[in-house]
Amino acid sequence: MLECLTQLWPESVVTQALVVGSVVGLIAYNLFKKRYNLPPGPKGWPFIGNLLQVRGTLLFRKLREWSKIYGPVMTIQLGTLKAVILSRIDVVTEALVTRQADFAGRPDTYVGFILTEGGNDIVNASYGPRWKLHRKIASKALRHYLMGDNLSRKVSQTLNITTKLMRKEQGAFDPFPYLSLSISNMMTGMLFNKISEDLDSEYYKAYVVTLDEFMKEAGEGFLEDSIPPLRLCPTPRFRRVARVSKKISDAIRKEIAAHKNTFNKDEMRDFTDALIQAQQEAGEGDDPVLMSQITNTHMVMTIFDLVFAGTETSRNTLHWCLLTLALHPDIQKKVHQEVDSVIGPDLNVHVSDREKLQYTDAVIHEVMRLRTVVPIGVAHSTLCDTTVGGYDLPKGTMVIINHDALHFDPDQWEDVNAFKPERFLDSDGKMGPKPDSWLPFSAGRRVCLGETVAKPEIHLFLAGILRAFSLSLAPGTHHDFEPQSTGAVNTPGRYKLVMKSRI
Repeated sequence: MLECLTQLWPESVVTQALVVGSVVGLIAYNLFKKRYNLPPGPKGWPFIGNLLQVRGTLLFRKLREWSKIYGPVMTIQLGTLKAVILSRIDVVTEALVTRQADFAGRPDTYVGFILTEGGNDIVNASYGPRWKLHRKIASKALRHYLMGDNLSRKVSQTLNITTKLMRKEQGAFDPFPYLSLSISNMMTGMLFNKISEDLDSEYYKAYVVTLDEFMKEAGEGFLEDSIPPLRLCPTPRFRRVARVSKKISDAIRKEIAAHKNTFNKDEMRDFTDALIQAQQEAGEGDDPVLMSQITNTHMVMTIFDLVFAGTETSRNTLHWCLLTLALHPDIQKKVHQEVDSVIGPDLNVHVSDREKLQYTDAVIHEVMRLRTVVPIGVAHSTLCDTTVGGYDLPKGTMVIINHDALHFDPDQWEDVNAFKPERFLDSDGKMGPKPDSWLPFSAGRRVCLGETVAKPEIHLFLAGILRAFSLSLAPGTHHDFEPQSTGAVNTPGRYKLVMKSRI
């Protein structure tokens, strides 16, 4: 036996030293490496993890089911991507508020990098000085837009365009294209000072129709993020999405170029002018570092974020609202009574009217609870080794907030599955403090940039629609109020309404 071992042992002293060193190093690594107390989670298959278990499902509901088994902090594996899911308000608050600096990152994904032209947007960009600068500029531009009667005028103008078109419909019709036109008008009005008069307009086709193509193809996400070898030969679906994304960014570039040709710093027309002014001020300051952080590409991607997020979330929230009110005529009647006392037949609405439309606001809040349009939000990433809920999260861990689970937590909401707008009102019928577990816009450093615009525009637009029409489902049809999409956006699917004029 000794002879056999002697024969196997390398004769070279150097080789012997390398073997001994490797063995000692391996032992030392295993003895002294940092041990993480990682969150539990469902078992998956080798290489693909839990991909097969979530494909074709309502992901947010699957995650909610798993959280009941594995707890409010759990881990799932999607191919090479590992994600920690937070499903209860205490751990979400710990992450996004108490430890917000630790959780302010975004995952570095292949698809995100390609579609944002190198990570040059705000929503998906890495947290750091450049992101802070872009966020500051965008926030300033939004505040400028909200000054005075800008928002009120845009909502009133768009309401009158939309209701006029809806009245031309005979019988039951699909309201979604008109909601899309309305929200698109709000966005292009804010971004470019341009409004579309009908569904055949250039702007509607350039942004809404193209965005519809994007959402249809995006579906449940892309395997290129989970299975890296596919990046060498991307799937046809990803290639189609990349082409559609380029169509939108090219249209934005065209707008920026046109704005630069007519720019007047003494006459701020819209959000794009505000970005151009920020770029020029950076150049005048003779700061090459700052100038390199406000390029045309950065401007395009910032506007792209607002076009995509602002249009998709707001129109689908309104889509859910109309369906909900058609299914609840008793609640619709209360909204009619309120809006009739505030809004005239001319449908000229004002931001100040919101104070007198408390019940309508409560309806929207309850719709957003029951049918959160982006139920798992935008993924976060840890910027350092940190903890949440008693578990360790190494630096670079992807973290997903399951807003759907927060909004259906029976410990936070009484009669959780019932539609009750009153839960948001106090004893005087006024909007009470926001419940901790109501979080459709997220929180912390990556809170939704467009929340300050989305809330008033959805509120006033829904109030105006209900002032103009009574709603009911098409005769002989029904809708089970269930989501009809397995993608990242929670939608009700298409339905038809009878919208009877009230003015």
